[in-house]
Amino acid sequence: MKKFIFSLIIVILIFSGCASSVANLQRETARYIGDIHPDQVKVYNIDRGATNVKWEADTPKGKYSCSADDMIRRVYCVKMKNEAD
Repeated sequence: MKKFIFSLIIVILIFSGCASSVANLQRETARYIGDIHPDQVKVYNIDRGATNVKWEADTPKGKYSCSADDMIRRVYCVKMKNEAD
């Protein structure tokens, strides 16, 4: 039974790591912001939790602070203010 639970945990961790890959975060950020290509999005400061993921993104439309559930289904991004503002 312990081996089964351990195996299940490993499988869950593997799949959750794939969901929040850099490519997926770029794509979902571009989709949320709109009218930009995922290749134009640079993501950084990625913080993967057990049930969510947070990241920051540089885009042609500005810098954004984003978050989503662990499967990147509910993306929410907020444009960050420039230091000059």
